[in-house]
Amino acid sequence: MTHTTNPSLILGIVVLFGVGTIIHLARRYRLARTTFTPVEGISFDKLQRILHWAIGVGVLGLVITGLPVYLSQFLVNPPTPNRLQFVYWGMLVFDWRTTHIELAFLVVCLVVLHASWDAYHLKTTARMRITKKDIREAIGRSRNFFWLAREYLPPGSKYDFFQKMFHRSLIILGAFLLISGLLTWEAITWQGIPLFVWLDRINHPFMDSFMRTGHLVAAMLVFGLALSHVYFAILPQNRNILKAIALGRKVQEHVKTD
Repeated sequence: MTHTTNPSLILGIVVLFGVGTIIHLARRYRLARTTFTPVEGISFDKLQRILHWAIGVGVLGLVITGLPVYLSQFLVNPPTPNRLQFVYWGMLVFDWRTTHIELAFLVVCLVVLHASWDAYHLKTTARMRITKKDIREAIGRSRNFFWLAREYLPPGSKYDFFQKMFHRSLIILGAFLLISGLLTWEAITWQGIPLFVWLDRINHPFMDSFMRTGHLVAAMLVFGLALSHVYFAILPQNRNILKAIALGRKVQEHVKTD
């Protein structure tokens, strides 16, 4: 079933992240002279590193397999009446969608494993709560970033306000993507009729404007957050953390001097 998603939604999201990138690049010359120093040592065990990169590759795969399914609906003269039964980007749209669904389940399993390992083995759940200290630190770093303050930035934590918000955003968007994807998957049926057909008959605006369009918007936001994550990771002041997640090297904590 096709839907009337406005392609300008994607453009708007691209512009949003693009403006943020331009602003950050304009400030990069100042940031290049600094190095992030944590208040505690930062390290990642082998399973954390494997899951981190596996999830990253999985998210990229979801974007790649989802794009042909989305773009194929805008063909003016499709070669077959059913858009799932013709070749697009070298493969049947139906196969693109099947791969997308299977990969989505795999990524969900990886995320659950990653979260469970961090929560129960590494005891990081309490550290992910946002505190007043996190907010004060975020305000201070934001003021310094926009040159509203020039004081020396104190050492930061492994999971600062921005990291915590990043993870929370991914959890919320990921949950919505999972729910909206399942609701629009024809394999889930009731009385032999796909569930999304029943829901579309009951409330078409909900399914078309919220679920299907929302799935696209949430996917683009996740992709934008992933790109931002990569961008900040390769900045000079964060290279030590990049080496830690890639090679297992420990980032030494800040040593107080009196």
